[in-house]
Order: sequence, then structure tokens, then C-alpha cells
Amino acid sequence: MPSLGSILSIASSALRTQQQAMNATAHNIANAGTEGYARQVPVIAELPAVKMPNGVFGTGAGVVDIAQIRDHYADGTYRRELGYSSRDGMRSGLLGRIEGIFAEPTEGGLGAKMDTFFLAFSELATNPTDGAARNMVRESGRQLAEHFNGMAAELDSVRQTTEARLMAAVERVNELGQDIATLNERIVAAESGGTTAGDLRNERGRRLDELATLIPITVTQREFGAVGVLSAGVSLVDGAESYPLEIRNNGGALGVAVTTQTGTLTDLGGSVGGMLQVLNTDIPGYRGRLDALAEALVSEVNALHQTGRNPDGNTGVDFFAPAGINASSIALSADVVASTGAIAAGTEDTNGSYQSGANDVAIALAGLRNTADPALGAEY
Repeated sequence: MPSLGSILSIASSALRTQQQAMNATAHNIANAGTEGYARQVPVIAELPAVKMPNGVFGTGAGVVDIAQIRDHYADGTYRRELGYSSRDGMRSGLLGRIEGIFAEPTEGGLGAKMDTFFLAFSELATNPTDGAARNMVRESGRQLAEHFNGMAAELDSVRQTTEARLMAAVERVNELGQDIATLNERIVAAESGGTTAGDLRNERGRRLDELATLIPITVTQREFGAVGVLSAGVSLVDGAESYPLEIRNNGGALGVAVTTQTGTLTDLGGSVGGMLQVLNTDIPGYRGRLDALAEALVSEVNALHQTGRNPDGNTGVDFFAPAGINASSIALSADVVASTGAIAAGTEDTNGSYQSGANDVAIALAGLRNTADPALGAEY
């Protein structure tokens, strides 16, 4: 039969158990605003019974573990959606910077600069002998070329800063992978006695959440409390081991790969995937169209301008420098830079001489403003 002492011992154990349960509740309340915190609940179970000559008697109850309330399926769904959101948010921010470079439709945009350029030829056609009109043509041409140059330089700047951000993001992925592997090791050691290391699991969960914003991950549960982390089917963390990533350039296209493996990860989400899409698709696409526009402009303007005879008495003169044209290199020709007399407003007379009042070339050049050019594509 239990003694009075054993009865008091059971009562004392019950009080301690409830005190520990209250401590767990207080811990939950204190961390109500902590990012990534999972609620913890005490697991109360009966203590081992004592066998006596006249029977087996219980010894009360105690807290045998502090378990986490966590849904691994919900965690996986949350991290997957977090990756999509981070990818789209990163791409949206970078495309916003590119939109600011084009600045259309505004007075400071490329369209307005081209309008000013062609209107200057319209003014020259009105008064083909006016030196001020020729100055206006040269100045508007210079400003247009410099605007192309500036847009190309800004696109290059976005590319360079995005590459630097990509490098920093991959370095952070590697840091998080190493942290998760270390936490796996600590959790396995802490839970070897059969209890749950809730705070360590929360810390690992926060690392996994941050990792999901950078790169898409799938988390698999391992024995003894460890986890494995996959991205695009490739292992980044397995127990206490982590496998770092690196950036690779494959024929001008950037990709991310595990250092010990060939090939790059495919269908990436997260901010890393967003940056790769901008670097490999968006910036080259916009830059290619800008270069095509610059090349078409130079080709069309020069082709018409060469048909005219200028006040200096020359024909076949280029308005823009013709060699190696793209948005970065477009510039006035050396002849036009040297003299406004190199600008032609009309064709020569029947004797092959300059006609002071001829304006047919200037009219044709002004008309380019409303002429569709197949070299530019439908979007222009």
C-alpha cells in the first residue's frame, strides 16, 4: 500500500508537471511574434508504476517531451509558393528598372527624341538654306545618338548589378545549406534521448524558409530528426552534409549548378530564378531590339542622306557613322561633326552641282517618322 510519503510525492510531481506545462505556454506566448516559430505543447504521460507485494501502484504523471505543432505538408506548400512569389517579385523589380530606362511615353523617352530628330529635318525642308536649321538637325541627331548610348549603358548597368546580386544570392544559398547541415547534426544529437529539440527545429525552419525565397526546395524528413534538401531534384543538404552551388556561363547563358556535378539546375524559382530569367532572356531581348532600332535608323537615314548633295559640294555623305552600329556605338559621322555644311537637304541639279533650294532629301528624311520599317519588327 502506498505510504503518505508516496502520496505527497505524486502530488508534488503533478505540481511540477503543471508548472512545466505553464512554462511551455509562456514560451509560446513570448514567441507569438517570432518569425518561423512553431507552437510547442507539453506531452504529459504517466510515470512508471511501482510494483509492491499487494499490487502495482502508479507514481503520477510527468512531462516526457515538448512536441512541436507543425504540418510538414503545409510547410512544403508555403515554401513552394514563397519561391514563386520571390521569383516574380525579383523579376518585377528588375523589369521596373528597365521600364524606367525606356521611360515611354514621356518627353524624355526615346520616342520623343526620335520625333525631335525627324521634325528637325522637317524644319530644314521648310528652309533648306538656313544654317540654324542645319544646326538643329545636327544637335538633335547628336542628342538622339547619345540617348541610345545612355540607354545601352543603363541596360548594361542593370545587367552588372543583377549579376552581382546573383553572386551574393548563391553565396547566401551556400551559407544556409551549411547552417542547415550543422543544425541537422545538433538536432540529431539533442534528440538522441527521445525528446524534441523544438527551438533548434524552429531555427532550422527559419533557414529553410529563407532558402526557399532564394531557390526552389523540397524538404524530406530523415531519421533521428534530420532533413534533406533538394532543388530541381539535386541534393543541396543531406543530413550533416551540404553541397555548395556555383554560377556557370554556358555559351553566354548563366546557370547555377552544384560544384561537384555537371549540368545546371533547371526550372529555377526563387529570387535566383528571377534574376537568371532577367539576365538570360529579358535584358538580352530588350538590348537586342534597341540595337536593331539603332541599326535600322542609321541604315535608313544614311541611305537617304547619301543621295543628296550638301552645301560643301559633296554627295554620298553619311549622316551617322556607318561602322559597327548598335545602341552603344551609334554616333554622328565625322563629316557631320566637322561641319553642318555636310548635311544634305536636297539632291543635285542636272549638272551634278549643289541646289541651294532643293529639299527633297530633307522631306524624305522627315517622312521616316511615319514609315514602317520591316527591320524593326511588328512591335515597333
